[in-house]
Amino acid sequence: MKAIYETEHSLDNSKEYDVACFGDGADKSQSGRKVKMKLIIFDLDQTLVDFIEVHDRVTQNLFKKLFNVDAKLTEIDFAGKSLNDNFRELARLKNIPEDIFQKKSQQLLEGYDITFSKSLPQDTAKYILPGARELLSELSQTDHIIALYTGDSPEIVRSVFRATNLGKFFKFCLYGTEVETRADMVRLAIEKAETLTQQKFRDKDVVLIGDSTRDIDCGKQFNALTIAVATGSHSRVQLSAAGPDYLFTDLRDYTKVMRAVEQALNLAG
Repeated sequence: MKAIYETEHSLDNSKEYDVACFGDGADKSQSGRKVKMKLIIFDLDQTLVDFIEVHDRVTQNLFKKLFNVDAKLTEIDFAGKSLNDNFRELARLKNIPEDIFQKKSQQLLEGYDITFSKSLPQDTAKYILPGARELLSELSQTDHIIALYTGDSPEIVRSVFRATNLGKFFKFCLYGTEVETRADMVRLAIEKAETLTQQKFRDKDVVLIGDSTRDIDCGKQFNALTIAVATGSHSRVQLSAAGPDYLFTDLRDYTKVMRAVEQALNLAG
């Protein structure tokens, strides 16, 4: 594990780019200055927000309605996986025959989108994890590309963004219901960022921030900088064992996380 503060590297060999403002909503007051642009990809659930109790209620409701079984999302290791994969695993745990699950899987996904949106509380302030909004706000003042990747569907993300007003910080989002793996989402994110900026994003130019060991494993496939936060169901011990570049208890001290991101600038020269 790298020290969060102590290691300093020279920026002498780093490339510099003249960057225009690409944001759709964020105020990038530093646009136009020469920076080493990064692609920073955030996970959503239990990294930035924690609506798992809502996910649990919706899952319980729909599995009872469609399969007549009692089931909760938190009965399985859901972190860092798509809704499709989690539903399939939960169906196996509850001994739901594969053919019956497949027959009703589309109805399950569509019902989930509708029910989740209706189940969100009016006041969502307490569901935004400490430091998340502040970190996104700080990053929005840079010229980095901020993206979201999540196992959720587009409609669930839209519902969360409407409720929390976090959507303004992201240039684009990738969804687990539309691809096979998390690596596919990262690959698409890199392609999108390169199209937007006409810049290549390789190795430590890509930063993944998430709460699961699967985020760390995914980042390693791209030699990306991995920043783990112990705000989800995977413990600090589990996260540490997966070998992230940086590990934080949470995002509360967002300036430290910013410094970890800047360490990626140093390492990628």
